[in-house]
Amino acid sequence: MTINCKDIGVIPYNLASGDGFQVTFDVSTWLGATDTIASVVYSATDGRGTDVTATALDATKHTATPTVIKPWVKGPAAGSNKHYTVKMVITTAAAMTKAFYIKFSVR
Repeated sequence: MTINCKDIGVIPYNLASGDGFQVTFDVSTWLGATDTIASVVYSATDGRGTDVTATALDATKHTATPTVIKPWVKGPAAGSNKHYTVKMVITTAAAMTKAFYIKFSVR
């Protein structure tokens, strides 16, 4: 799944417990012609606002290039809250900062 930074909205994706997938965010439009990604901080919260970063994301599989970020989202344990938000905070080489979000549900 690829999302350009100019895309706005929620992309429906049903994620079963134990499943995982990578989302590609091309942020080159936001970065402009000369800026690059310096760092990305990933986090996740459930529908109650509880931090679920450790169970909803697989930090060992996140990747990034100078203009693309690829977080790895995984399905949480069965019986846990069903709605999640993944937040990616990007800081650029020119010291701009912006947050991008993915919302998903466990079926």
